Amino acid sequence: MNLSIIKKTSLAIFAFAFLSSCTEQYVYQNQDFEDAMTVEATLTNELKYQEINISRTRLVNDTIKKPESGANVTVVDSDGNVFNFDEKDGKYISVNEFKAEPNKNYQLKITTKSGKSYVSSTEILPTENNINLETAIEEKDGTRGVQVNVKSFDPTNTSKYYRYEYEETYKIITPYNIQTRLKLVQKSDYSYSFEKVPAEPNTQICYTTKNSTGIRQTSTVNLTEDRVKYPVRFIKDTDYMLTNRYSIMVSQYTQSQSAYDYYYKSKKMIDSGELLSPNQPGYVVGNIKSTTDLHEKVVGYFEVASVSRKRIFFNFNDFFPSEKPVKYFQTCDARPFGFDEIKQQNYLLLSTHVYIGDGPGGIIPTSFIMVEKKCGDCTTFSSNVIPSFWEN
Repeated sequence: MNLSIIKKTSLAIFAFAFLSSCTEQYVYQNQDFEDAMTVEATLTNELKYQEINISRTRLVNDTIKKPESGANVTVVDSDGNVFNFDEKDGKYISVNEFKAEPNKNYQLKITTKSGKSYVSSTEILPTENNINLETAIEEKDGTRGVQVNVKSFDPTNTSKYYRYEYEETYKIITPYNIQTRLKLVQKSDYSYSFEKVPAEPNTQICYTTKNSTGIRQTSTVNLTEDRVKYPVRFIKDTDYMLTNRYSIMVSQYTQSQSAYDYYYKSKKMIDSGELLSPNQPGYVVGNIKSTTDLHEKVVGYFEVASVSRKRIFFNFNDFFPSEKPVKYFQTCDARPFGFDEIKQQNYLLLSTHVYIGDGPGGIIPTSFIMVEKKCGDCTTFSSNVIPSFWEN
């Protein structure tokens, strides 16, 4: 689940004081910080271990997440079933797999280690609506690329509100296939040399996965049909992601109107840049409240949503068969380095570059041809493990 908009909201809402004048420089004051609990929770109709994130708001310059540890977390349904959550790796994970079911109400309950209690409103599962993905060549702002659209249709006309996330994975092939590496060997107290040893296997082909950020929403309230065609991702034709093979999995969350409104208002407040405006209330009320202090602010929303997912694969030449894609995402210039040059850099070059061959010199070369690691060892920034879902 990607709820970065909630995280940004929680950081900004409580970390800033309002500007008193638009012409005076604003000086950040830590004493204006207000501590509050942040909840990120989307319960879905998928049978799985459901996750809930509970943390505390942070100062703007604080990049370390502050989990709310030691809490008692449960979800209760209208049939009286109680689903318990255990704390694990900074999250709360359901003890057993379960899924949200139609015609049942669900409520989140939290009791912190300090004894404070919080409850959400009761939420019901919206109508499930399956999706398809279509692709097309389009031009945006004068740039050509591949547009990925989500398509769905609810004949019952009851879904109406949708939120989207995606996960994209692309294949990386480095320009150089490294077979040998240089190992620094100490011959005496003051003498060093290089030994050539086999390089780590499988460092030329990798797979990078990235998740969408922010909030993407659409609604069909003003349409005669509950039919969606939503542009979820645009990829420029010059983007290296398309060079070898690309995959995207899109998730469509069917939301309640109140959940849609919450995310819409939060996104609008962030996108408008009005968090520091004197007229901005600075707080979007969610559906979670404290039962021990009615005036306490809680950031976040307990959402129950139907989810539909779809994955597709495609290549650059599927759209541009007569053209060549971008070779690589950076320039890879190999050059020779003499031993003395490498020594002068305290051998740090061995941690930033990889060996691809010898320079002139016969049996004892006078230099070693090297290239930046990203050009020959993709495991320095990606993973060489083939994803379980991957299709060639």
